Amino acid sequence: MSREKDRPRVLIVGCGFPQLGLLRAARALDLFVLGVDANPRAIGASVCDRFEIISTQDANAIVKAAREARIDGITTAGSELALTSTVIASEALGLPFYGDRATVERCQAKDQMRAAYRAGGAPIPEYVSAASFEEAERFVEERGLPVIVKPAKGWGQRGVSKVERKDELAGAYARARQASSSGIVLVEEFIDGAEFSVNAYTIDGKTHAYCVTERIITHYPDPPGITFAEWYPSGLPPASEKEAIAAAEAGIRALGIRRGPSYTQLRVGPRGARLVETAYRLGGGLDPDVTLLASGVSLFRKILGVALGVAAWEEAEPEVPVHGGAIGRFIIAQPGQVVRVEGLATARAMPGVVAAEVYVEPGSTVHPLTDGSKRAGHVLASGGDREDAAARATAAAQAIRIETA
Repeated sequence: MSREKDRPRVLIVGCGFPQLGLLRAARALDLFVLGVDANPRAIGASVCDRFEIISTQDANAIVKAAREARIDGITTAGSELALTSTVIASEALGLPFYGDRATVERCQAKDQMRAAYRAGGAPIPEYVSAASFEEAERFVEERGLPVIVKPAKGWGQRGVSKVERKDELAGAYARARQASSSGIVLVEEFIDGAEFSVNAYTIDGKTHAYCVTERIITHYPDPPGITFAEWYPSGLPPASEKEAIAAAEAGIRALGIRRGPSYTQLRVGPRGARLVETAYRLGGGLDPDVTLLASGVSLFRKILGVALGVAAWEEAEPEVPVHGGAIGRFIIAQPGQVVRVEGLATARAMPGVVAAEVYVEPGSTVHPLTDGSKRAGHVLASGGDREDAAARATAAAQAIRIETA
């Protein structure tokens, strides 16, 4: 029997930067990796043993590729679109996945999510699910400004706006409505404070939070909520961090998550912790990579354990040394056509730099930062503490030059 046939075979849906850590973890576990992505130049394509040009939204084509390759498991990370296709494909193939379709849908449709939060007593902002502009306008009249306006079902911060003036509401509603696949728009009160992420894993209904990070994000008037960095430790006082974890756990219970990863975004301010959303997957903003540096626990190994039926992987404890500080920082380049990329080797050789990547290449295009997919690269760094890690990541990012014309 050939070496290739001896290795467990896993299909990973998506080969962009949100899946790069998962692809590398699978190869490190000596798995045969089949990756699919619509982009033939996806950064993770070269990591795969076999790569096929298939859209992450095409569940039927994914099922066909899985059968032809005789895969043993299927999983994904970092993308709601890929998550939907993965759960559909896993059911069609009769392969294990950590979540069922109904729970995945409840965690993707923000109106369903907030209804579940409310029913379960999880701490959330006041909101309305608006099927018309009049409903959105009425909410603002009753609750005041500012508000966040977003599609009830959308992706990557597309169609999300912070509204601070009444004359901005109509445009914000129209953008959210256009980006919402359900046609429903969520309007909610804006919560003062900083934003944080709780990275957790649940087994048999018991959740363990492995890492709380501060989210460094874009703000009004730019499209709000696009991540620049995930930074550990969170910087919160211990009591506030404990409250953030409790809020995340309340949201996980309310959504009916009994098994698998979750990535909870929340805001913590004068009124305490309030949930923004719970993603039923590993985060796509380098969150599992930072979690590994902070806790020593590989969330990648856990979901691969589910996919391949290896309980010891799903239940794995810390497996690498932990660091006092860690940060995943994205690189934002000047929009235009890429002329040259320099400095990657220099950045990768710097102290504490775990990874440095650029997603574009000469001849490709850097687009304006309208959503999370438009980021141009990242650095991942560790340090003795929070500030040390940040300084190392900053130095590495500054060493990388993406020249555009």
